[in-house]
Amino acid sequence: MTYKNRPTRLYKIPPQGNLMGVCAGVADYLDINVTAVRVLSVIGALMTGIWLFVIGYVILGFVLDPKPEDLYEDETEEEFWKQTRTSPEYSAAEMRKRFRDIERRTSDMEAYMTSKRFKLERELRALED
Repeated sequence: MTYKNRPTRLYKIPPQGNLMGVCAGVADYLDINVTAVRVLSVIGALMTGIWLFVIGYVILGFVLDPKPEDLYEDETEEEFWKQTRTSPEYSAAEMRKRFRDIERRTSDMEAYMTSKRFKLERELRALED
C-alpha cells in the first residue's frame, strides 16, 4: 500500500457519482447512504449559499483522488476500515480485546506445551506408532 492509497483517506468515486463522485466518496467514507449525502448537500447549499457550496464541491472534485480499485484486499478488510473511520474508539477497544484474547490463548498453549501432560501424551502417541 503506497502513501497515496490509504484506506483512511477520503476519495471521490466517479463511477457511482452523478457529477464528480464527491458525494459518493463522502458516503463511502462515512459508511452512509449516498442519497442522504446528496440531500444533505442540497439542503446545505440552500442554507449557506449555493455559490459557496458549489465552489467547495468543485474544489473537492478536483483535489480528491479517485478511489483505487485495489484499496482493500477483501470485503473483511473493507468492513474493518469503514468501522475504523466511523468509530475509531470502538475499533481500538476491539483491537485491545482481540490482542488480549490472542495473548491468553498463546499463554494457555505455552503452559500446555511445557506441561508434563503434554510430554506424557507425546510419549504415548510415540508408543502407539
